[in-house]
This record gives sequence, C-alpha cells and structure tokens, in this order.
Amino acid sequence: MQLFPIVILLLFLSLACSQSSDPKHYFYKGQYKKAFLLWKSLASGGDSASQNYLGIQYYLGLGVERNLELAKKWYEKAASQDFADAQYNLGVMYENGEFVEQDFITASMWFYAASKNGNKNAKKRIDNLLNDDKLFPNQYNHAKTLAEEYFTTEIK
Repeated sequence: MQLFPIVILLLFLSLACSQSSDPKHYFYKGQYKKAFLLWKSLASGGDSASQNYLGIQYYLGLGVERNLELAKKWYEKAASQDFADAQYNLGVMYENGEFVEQDFITASMWFYAASKNGNKNAKKRIDNLLNDDKLFPNQYNHAKTLAEEYFTTEIK
C-alpha cells in the first residue's frame, strides 16, 4: 500500500522532467528563448523538425532578433531532409521575395516538394500561383523537374 504514493510521485516527476526538455512545450507557452535554446541543440544534431522551428523563430523574430538569412539557412537544412513544412516555408520566402529574389518557379519547386511530402497547404499555394497567372503550366512543370533533380542530386 505504501508503494502507491511513491509511484504517483515518480510519475509526476517524470512528467515534469519531460515537459522541461520539450521545446514545443515552451514554444506554445510563448517562452520562445527557452524553446530556441532547446531547438538549437537538437537542430545542430541534424533534427529537421528543430531546424524548421529555428527557421520559424528567426523568420518571425520570436525570442531572437528577426533574421531572414538565418531563417532561410535553417529552413534549407530541414528542407534538404525532405521536411515538408520547411520546404513550404522556403516556398513562401521565394513567393514573397523575402531575403531572396522573388521567384515563382523556385517557390513552386519547394511547394511541389512540400506537397509530395505531405504538406496540405503547399498544393493550395501552387493552385493560387497558377490561378493568379503568376505561374504558367509549363513553368510549373519545370519547377517539378527542378524539385525531382534537386532531391535526386541531394541523395547521391
């Protein structure tokens, strides 16, 4: 009977410890500096989700000074590992011309890759570019070819 309180205490302590090491816990509570430090360590080890979150923090200036160059750098690291959300985020940067020259073909290349990797919003972005005559079907076909070549080359 005395084991029950000990088990409850151990369970509580393990939950408290797991929260403190989860950067999402801090990010979604608005504690961006804590999240950033945890993600930085994971991202440096190659974790693509953490790399994408670092990109988001730099892109939006959450807990760090806004820096589009560093946002792009971290998005690219995650995108090259087929992380769909980072591919989408890079596409947005190229579509809007943020830190990069505005380029709808390159944006579409990243949106296409993101769509293939499961990002649902990427296909909508492609459709909007096509419907708004910012991108023509032959250009989109070229963007798809570029994406396929990029990821074939990256794998070698």
